[in-house]
Amino acid sequence: MRKFWIVLIALGLIAAFSMPASAADVKFSGSYYVQGWYSHNHSLIDQDDTSTEGLRGATSLFHQRLRVETQFKVAEGLFLTTRFDALERNWGDRRERNAVATNTVLPPTAAYYPYNTPRTAGNLETASRRADHTYTTTNAQGTTVGFYGTQEQANIEFERAYITANLPFGQLNVGYFNDIAWGTMWLDTWGTRPAVSLAIPVGPWTFVAKYKMNLEGNMYNGIGGINSSDADIYDVAVKYAAKTWEAGVLFEYGDSRANKTSDRLPTSFATTLYTALPYFKATFGPLYLEGEGSYAFGTQKEFDTGGTDVDWEWWSAYLHAKYDLKPMYFGAIAAYMSGDDPASQDKVEGNLAMSLVAGQAFKPALLLWNDDYYTAMGGGLAGRTAAGDTVRYQFMDNVWFFQGYVGVKPTPKWDVVFKVSYAFAPEKPGVFVNNKYVEYEDDVYGTEFDLVATYKIFDNLSYMVGAAYLMTGDYFKGINGNANLEDNYMLMHQLTLTF
Repeated sequence: MRKFWIVLIALGLIAAFSMPASAADVKFSGSYYVQGWYSHNHSLIDQDDTSTEGLRGATSLFHQRLRVETQFKVAEGLFLTTRFDALERNWGDRRERNAVATNTVLPPTAAYYPYNTPRTAGNLETASRRADHTYTTTNAQGTTVGFYGTQEQANIEFERAYITANLPFGQLNVGYFNDIAWGTMWLDTWGTRPAVSLAIPVGPWTFVAKYKMNLEGNMYNGIGGINSSDADIYDVAVKYAAKTWEAGVLFEYGDSRANKTSDRLPTSFATTLYTALPYFKATFGPLYLEGEGSYAFGTQKEFDTGGTDVDWEWWSAYLHAKYDLKPMYFGAIAAYMSGDDPASQDKVEGNLAMSLVAGQAFKPALLLWNDDYYTAMGGGLAGRTAAGDTVRYQFMDNVWFFQGYVGVKPTPKWDVVFKVSYAFAPEKPGVFVNNKYVEYEDDVYGTEFDLVATYKIFDNLSYMVGAAYLMTGDYFKGINGNANLEDNYMLMHQLTLTF
């Protein structure tokens, strides 16, 4: 299978190098935004409680990004597309993006990232950046090493470059292009990966096959070593589009050898994952419905020798209904993502969204699971939870989420919406303390109220103002029953230019 894809990539590169010296047509598009943030109590810890260490206090900052996409029309039906981001940073931040120090210390949840080893936010251009300064520590040998999470922002970062060829039987894409975008926005990330994709339309049907190279392990294990120590992903999808509805299903197979360093070491293991993601979208007059689900299974750790194999099984579901009465509209969202059952030591039922880097584009609220907020602030809401938990608030995991909203568009330029969200964990997590498993105090993330108003100044320039209030749930106490938590409120505004 891999030989077939390599030959296909080679053919695409030949087509690229055979392009004429001057393109027939060049088109530019992109966006620029500036966000202002004020978070009164990002830590969720009582600001008057000084009994334990912890960051407290209000945070205010500005964040921005310039994105430019260029499409070169080389011939009729043949295109070369590139995209870069520039000055993607908090105002006043002078650090370079996505740099991770060597000898990086990984958190306890590192095993959940077989598709992105070594783990950095640079694996995908939409991954959240850390806002804290570079942190170093000294190990027992007196060597200065970097701490996990050191993320910096680059001045210019090219993220996409790919060929699009509209062939007589379908569309071929080769290079670094959009990935993790299927069906609804429920598990979308709009990431970038090197891939080869072929989409074949047959009437209302579309058939898609895609190969993605997620990690080239030879760079880490050495040429001539374990040459299969990379991570490959294979997709097959089918979609049917009618006039008022569409539906489809994506099947994905992931084969990771990122942790396969030797055939004889007990720490060497392989990872495989099979995933199915069905979805639908339908419009019935003023009523719009959409939904998406996922089921994944496989082996998280399959050891060559020694060790105990660990399986994977994961479920998620999402349903959104919206009724448009013009100028008013209202709707509801219900979503579920399975969590890890501590009683099943040989199976992991959660953390798949993190491993698949899926769901950053889905931003149902201004605080809870909003990647824009975590990108600007440099991390998720934490309270007294375990160290690895903050990542879960960037990627939904172990959650029942419910939301109702009502909005109004009094004029074509205005859109005002009020949202109420409630979330709790289906599985109460825990940590090991002195070899004893201790559960969290509670399973409620909290209740959030959002008010968002957007005004279109020009057709390509809009201004948005948002306010959020989070009634902090006792989930954020972690295992500390005596922890003093506090609610958080946040104000933000954003100016967005598209071109």
